[in-house]
Amino acid sequence: MKLQQAVAEIDLAALSHNLGIAQKRAGSADILAVVKADAYGHGANTLSNHLITSGAAALGVAFTHEAIALRESGITCPILVFFDRDNIREIIDYNLTPVVFDVTTAEALSKEARKANRDLPIHIKVDTGMGRVGFCMDKAKKEILNISRLKNIRLEGLMSHFSEADLENKEFAEKQVRSFVNLVSELKQKSITFRYHHMSNSAAILSMPDAHFNMVRPGIMLYGYGVPEGNDLKPVLTLKSTIVLLKKVPKGTPISYGRTFITKKPSVIATVPFGYADGYCRALSNQGEVLICGKRVPVIGRVCMDTIMIDVTEIDNIDYHSEVVLLGKQGREQITADEIAAKTDTIPYEVLTSIGQRVKRVYRKSG
Repeated sequence: MKLQQAVAEIDLAALSHNLGIAQKRAGSADILAVVKADAYGHGANTLSNHLITSGAAALGVAFTHEAIALRESGITCPILVFFDRDNIREIIDYNLTPVVFDVTTAEALSKEARKANRDLPIHIKVDTGMGRVGFCMDKAKKEILNISRLKNIRLEGLMSHFSEADLENKEFAEKQVRSFVNLVSELKQKSITFRYHHMSNSAAILSMPDAHFNMVRPGIMLYGYGVPEGNDLKPVLTLKSTIVLLKKVPKGTPISYGRTFITKKPSVIATVPFGYADGYCRALSNQGEVLICGKRVPVIGRVCMDTIMIDVTEIDNIDYHSEVVLLGKQGREQITADEIAAKTDTIPYEVLTSIGQRVKRVYRKSG
């Protein structure tokens, strides 16, 4: 079937498979599925509903507006908001769970919760070595004790964050875990307890069982990436497009801006409607590849805002109905976000979250 536009095809069965791996490795710990940045570019509303139906206990987003969109789509489960400290009223109104990392915000939340005549659950974040947000460890106990005395505030969770997403430096990660466990013990001596303790990301779920506690936060692994090979994760997203123009050109023909590619022989060039405005990194100019008719072909010339050009000279039986895969599998070939990340000196997170909003998301269950 000929595509009318570029699409991101989302395989919900693969998502369930990856969640199942997280659940198996986490044991009895609850799953807080991270769906920030529009579920890493996959479409937060649909994926969040599927994750909750499949057994996730809660969701995590970066900012309040992301959580509000989920609430307005009908999602009722707990939603943690990781970084927002200003939208206090919305947190109350939409029944959200804020992550608190300074006393001022805790006091503002307490004030609004009293006005609303309700108890507000919060998760407190401590900085065990990330250096981003969270109470510094030398002050954390004192600050948490102060927060525990605030009215209408319920201490539901204590959390931290690993400084290396892939946990290559296990020694430092283990030091972070020890700091966290020591704080939990010190707080318990002061009769300060939490329902949840959590700091495990995707890599820790798979390789650091001592850091699972009773809640884990899978993110990139849900989408099939970001952890060592051999863990049987399945990429959830496939990027597909079509051909808007096929033309034969003679030797010596310049292709795209700046004439950075000039044909060395008579060639067949296809123009594909997918460019850097859609998330195809400009650094892939003259080094990217796509799949067509089950074979790899090169991206030639500079990536444009709305299009790329590919050399299909060696492909037989190509026509305007030929499907172009920019990310994903076709036949025996596969292009992964890891491969693209390596070519563009970035990480698969950025590859996935850069996919533009004008790319239509289509959801299927492959079984």
